[in-house]
Amino acid sequence: MRLIAVLAVSLVLAGCSLVEEHGPTNEDIMRRSGLTVAQSKPIVAENFELIWPEELSIDPAAVDTSTGCRSRMDSISMDGPPWRPRYQREQVDPPQEFIDRAMANLEAMTARGFTLVPSQNPDADPVSRYYRDARGFSVSSSRSRVGPDKQEVRFTMASTSPCAAE
Repeated sequence: MRLIAVLAVSLVLAGCSLVEEHGPTNEDIMRRSGLTVAQSKPIVAENFELIWPEELSIDPAAVDTSTGCRSRMDSISMDGPPWRPRYQREQVDPPQEFIDRAMANLEAMTARGFTLVPSQNPDADPVSRYYRDARGFSVSSSRSRVGPDKQEVRFTMASTSPCAAE
C-alpha cells in the first residue's frame, strides 16, 4: 500500500513538471523595456484615436488587458502577467470612404515610426494591414466577409501594446 502511495505522489509530481510555460515574466519585462500596463494603456488609446477614421476619444481605462503574454502547454489561452494591452473596434458594412480614411490614417502612422509588415499570405485582403514601431506597439486593420452568402463585411481596427508588466 505504501509503495502505491509513493508511486501516486511521484506520478503527480512528474505530471506537474510537464506543464511548461513559455513567454516573458513581469521581471523579464521590467529588465528589458521597463514598460508597464499603466504606461502602455494611454499609448494604445492614443494610437487607436489616430487610426480610426472618425473622431473619437478613448479612455485608457477602456483598453483591454485580459490577454497575457505567457502560454502554458495545458491551456489554449494566453496567461498573464505580463499583459498585452489592446483596443479594437469593428464597423459592420462600412462605406468605402470609411475604409479609405482608415487606410490613409494607418499609412500616416509611418510618420510616427510605424512600419508596414508585409503579409506572408499572397491572397490576403489588401485592406488587412499590420504596422509596428520599434518599441513593439502595433496598429492594424482587417476585413472579413461573414454570413451565409458572405455578404456582410466586418472591418476591424486594433491598437496593441507589446508585453507590459503589472
